[in-house]
Amino acid sequence: EVYFKNLSKQKQKEVMEKNGNNHKLRVCVATCNRADYSKLAPIMFGIKAEPQFFELDVVVLGSHLIDDYGNTYRMIEQDDFDIHTRLHTIVRGEDEAAMVESVGLALVKLPDVLNRLKPDIMIVHGDRFDALALATSAALMNIRILHIEGGEVSGTIDDSIRHAITKLAHYHVCCTRSAEQHLIAMCEDHDRILLAGCPSYDKLLSAKNKDYMSIIHMWLGEDVKTRDYIVALQHPVTTDIKHSIKMFELTLDALISFNKRTLVLFPNVDAGDKEMVRVMRKKGIEHHPNFRAVKHVPFEQFIQLVAHAGCMIGNSSCGVREVGAFGTPVINLGTRQTGRETGENVLHVRDADTQDKILHALQLQFGKQYPCSKIYGDGNAVPRILKFLKSIDLKEPLQKKFCFPPVKDNISQDIDHILETQSALAVDLGGTNLRVAIVSMKGEIVKKYTQLNPKTYEDRLELILKMCVEAASEAVNANCRILGVGISTGGRVNPREGIVLHSTKLIQEWSSVDLRTPISDALHLPVWVDNDGNCAALAERKFGHGKGIENFVTLITGTGGSGYIIVQ
Repeated sequence: EVYFKNLSKQKQKEVMEKNGNNHKLRVCVATCNRADYSKLAPIMFGIKAEPQFFELDVVVLGSHLIDDYGNTYRMIEQDDFDIHTRLHTIVRGEDEAAMVESVGLALVKLPDVLNRLKPDIMIVHGDRFDALALATSAALMNIRILHIEGGEVSGTIDDSIRHAITKLAHYHVCCTRSAEQHLIAMCEDHDRILLAGCPSYDKLLSAKNKDYMSIIHMWLGEDVKTRDYIVALQHPVTTDIKHSIKMFELTLDALISFNKRTLVLFPNVDAGDKEMVRVMRKKGIEHHPNFRAVKHVPFEQFIQLVAHAGCMIGNSSCGVREVGAFGTPVINLGTRQTGRETGENVLHVRDADTQDKILHALQLQFGKQYPCSKIYGDGNAVPRILKFLKSIDLKEPLQKKFCFPPVKDNISQDIDHILETQSALAVDLGGTNLRVAIVSMKGEIVKKYTQLNPKTYEDRLELILKMCVEAASEAVNANCRILGVGISTGGRVNPREGIVLHSTKLIQEWSSVDLRTPISDALHLPVWVDNDGNCAALAERKFGHGKGIENFVTLITGTGGSGYIIVQ
């Protein structure tokens, strides 16, 4: 352990020397809303605590600056951070166009800020439309980007935005092993990916506020006990606004029927949020004796509220991520978090189309206590992230590289390829028959020829060549372009060399036969050779009953019989 610590210190020293002995890493952290600040704040505190290594600039934009959402920039000031710039970027509206206009407004305003700050690196969190504007601006202005929480899978437009930011970002901090694998699968450089865990877990797992009852009483009333209230947090689904508003209406009806004290938080700034607020007011939630409707709760207090709640309900990522650290029961409604990794405390109601379904879920979950889950972090994310930041070499080329997997050479497209059906010649040597067919790329047989399989090697090879030449000529008339030849034959085969090593007694004079060379020479096409059972099993996997199935067995009966196993 001491050795690796010393090695790490030495590497950091070398990086400092490369970057210039007195150069501090200038880090710009841009926060757009209350949710992303809860993830970014622990990192900001860590950066601020090491002034010998870092200079911190804070940019605030988005819903932080809107009164309807609690003017949450004030909590950043209360945390004693100097806000360098405030950017009003939200265009008020109730449809998707307002989000697009907000992105455009941010893109107009950000270049001037970034020109003045000239950060070495910008830290961007998550999957919000505001974050996309930040990443786009930084990338186009040649500023390195560190993206927090890339590689995760959820639902709606958030997935597309998150993955778009991943492609723009130079460095990645992910929270789970699956997210790390997704980033690698997206061709990101493994050396620039850090599996750190979620920064908010550093605060969650160290939260030991013994005076949590005063927080509960402040937000829900003096008569409320622990595990006897509900926290509700639901956002519009921007890809299906109408349905998400209907679902919110059903949720409120179910909560009214369930008759427990409930803290309802206002939704995010998204297309459809105003309509959701109208639904709340239409049902009198703000004046109902069982409900407390609030625009914002400080994160430290919110932690205590969900930690001691009887249940949390809605479609917020907080429910499937952070709340698992306390084992609090969660009801996740709809598709907004589809694909997220969750602990056993989460009950999904994906098709929340009736009040009874939601009410039944409340009856099942309320008051339970589940084991604490640490899927998203172990409480040590920030030290890892700071160490990762110190290791960044500013003299490395800014242009990011993608680690693409090896791919086969593509056949270039020309007008003939587009107009013709791309096909292959299929040759099947059985114990009784010799078959040749023209087969399209979709596995459809365009034309088939069948002859009895000759008994001698010379006659057999001569007939194969004759049938292949005839089929290739016929392919021209059928408007098919032959790209290659595939031969399936009984017996043991060396597919790399295209040689039949040994056959059963069913096919005589069929040992140590080079099939590839004479056919390739005659047709001037690439030729593949394999055992007929292998070919049949792989064909089922590609075109037949095995399509989409990882593990299955294929049984083949003909002149002989055999079985083949496909595993993964």
